Amino acid sequence: MTVIECAGDGRARGLAHGEQARELIHTALDRWRNATSARSREHLAATGLLATIEAAVPDLAEEMRGIAEAAGVPFAEILAYNFMDEQWWVHREHLELGCSVLGRSDVGGVILAQNMDLPEFMDGSQVVLRVLPESGPEALVLSSAGMIGLTGINAAGVGVCVNTLGMLHHSRAGLPVAAAIRGALVQSSRAAAADFLHRISHASGQHYAMADAHGLHGVECSATEIVVSCPAGSPLLLHTNHPLANGDIDPDAAHELERDGRTTDSRVRLEFLEEHVTSVLDLTDAERLLTDRTAPLCVTPRHGRRTKTFGSVAFDLGTLPPRARFCLGLPDRQPWVEPGWHSPRQHAEPTP
Repeated sequence: MTVIECAGDGRARGLAHGEQARELIHTALDRWRNATSARSREHLAATGLLATIEAAVPDLAEEMRGIAEAAGVPFAEILAYNFMDEQWWVHREHLELGCSVLGRSDVGGVILAQNMDLPEFMDGSQVVLRVLPESGPEALVLSSAGMIGLTGINAAGVGVCVNTLGMLHHSRAGLPVAAAIRGALVQSSRAAAADFLHRISHASGQHYAMADAHGLHGVECSATEIVVSCPAGSPLLLHTNHPLANGDIDPDAAHELERDGRTTDSRVRLEFLEEHVTSVLDLTDAERLLTDRTAPLCVTPRHGRRTKTFGSVAFDLGTLPPRARFCLGLPDRQPWVEPGWHSPRQHAEPTP
């Protein structure tokens, strides 16, 4: 497992990331360029999304600048690469993003886990970022080399998992998904993470699943609506890639996803989770469920679709320090690893 140590302010964290993962970043960007259109990449870099990041979470803008500087690649490319969820609506270039998330808070602890399904060309770029900011808790973040994060957990016991919701309305004035995830992971409790996600504007349709020792919470975010899909106190949180509560639907995007079978695929995976979640009593059970090839939750390219399970996470938030396990690649073929924490002094009982 490649663990990238990123400590200090935003620029310092980015420089550390770029230096340690330089070769991986160049390979990842080469494959991304070959798989996507130049016009789409140029449009991404030219959006106003950077201005929103600089206003809401300026240290993350500096982190991306540091990555580009240390890796020796154009900042515009690192910026566009981090706008993966936004590439769908900026130029209607769908990258076949998908995820299956499950959470339980009624098993003597709080479990949150997910598979993250991404374009096949991203396979091989998997890393775990160990983020040690100047202020705020240490975080462990599943990512692609050159990206600031895809899903993660912090040492205060807050876990964040996500599902893309491409059929919801977008906004060029919103915060991109990668920055929203990292902004939530700076928080010291599930309630604070939820408050952050309610306060910001959102660039892309996305479901955020949050957990800490006190339970689970899910919100579906779009350009104009932030809707609770799993209220605090719910013992189960299950989500795939269609909205359960948010009605801010973009008809054209919804039609395209239905036509391509992606919404049907999402519903099948959700039904599978609903049927089998009662078997998930601990992290081992969660990891075993994520290896499913029938729905499938564990995805390899099929029927002309070039999606592949990029990685998986399984978090136990019931105790401090929380347990965090990562699989970089297909969960039925690659090992699960528990990186552990560097900064036990940061562990503090989260507030309800």
